[in-house]
Amino acid sequence: MKELEKYFLLDEFEDGWGMDDEFICEEQLFDYCVEVLFIPDEKIDELNMRNDELEIVLKDLELEDIHEDWYVNLLKNSKEN
Repeated sequence: MKELEKYFLLDEFEDGWGMDDEFICEEQLFDYCVEVLFIPDEKIDELNMRNDELEIVLKDLELEDIHEDWYVNLLKNSKEN
């Protein structure tokens, strides 16, 4: 079976979260992923902001995760790798 995608790159964000600010702290990235993207916190391995793009690296993915809304939305909204 093919390995699940764990790396996502987003460049469009919900308004009001300050994701286009010059300085963004790690806690802000984490909150955005959990509260807006609904990614379970235990699935988040690494978050980075690079050139106005949010880099998300996931961990401990299971086969059931591919059917979860949050994962499907990440696949749909992520830039092509």
